[in-house]
Amino acid sequence: MSDRRIEIALVDDHRMFLDGLTEVINSLDPAYRCTGFASPREAIATIEEGREYDLIVSDLVMEEMNGVAFILALHARRCTAPVLIVSGIDTLPPVEKVLRLGALGFVPKSAPAGLLGKAIRSALDGEVFLPPDLWTVLEENPKSPRVSDAGAAPGLDDELLGSRQIEVLRLMAEGYSNKRISEVLDISENTVKTHIKLIFKRLNVARRTACVSKARTIGLID
Repeated sequence: MSDRRIEIALVDDHRMFLDGLTEVINSLDPAYRCTGFASPREAIATIEEGREYDLIVSDLVMEEMNGVAFILALHARRCTAPVLIVSGIDTLPPVEKVLRLGALGFVPKSAPAGLLGKAIRSALDGEVFLPPDLWTVLEENPKSPRVSDAGAAPGLDDELLGSRQIEVLRLMAEGYSNKRISEVLDISENTVKTHIKLIFKRLNVARRTACVSKARTIGLID
């Protein structure tokens, strides 16, 4: 890490967990400086006022606004800070959905501090991070169930691909290899592969040629 302070916004409507998470993350690296928000709207207000964060770590299920709706609200305000989702839910998490919307990771609240540290470093580097069991969720459950919450945005499932997946798709259509895509987008090859898996699952295809053909047919790319 450089000497520069890494500004991290933590969003969780359970104050006790928020305080504990602040202490854990601050202990991981002296460069981390956490600001806790017990309300997503409080965090959004600081962003609207011009506050910039290097990373946003958000709970998934919150009464005021869930993590999915929070990510959409950040997009609407052109916030480019990477988002890492944490969750204590014991049902199948919507891994595909949060990744498709641009989150760079999903970490259970039960995870050890070391795993959280790896997730934070990956997100700060622009890489996708999931614990091994959640990679299995992504592989075996292409349509994870939606988290039931009043804050979820209607019509979200009509949105086939996120902006990053569209970028990857366009480069695939131009014949770029995974390595070349990673160079153009300044992300790792593993992250490119993750995006391609998501694209394949959303379009229900198994090959790049079929993927590009179908994407053109339904108007996702020219």
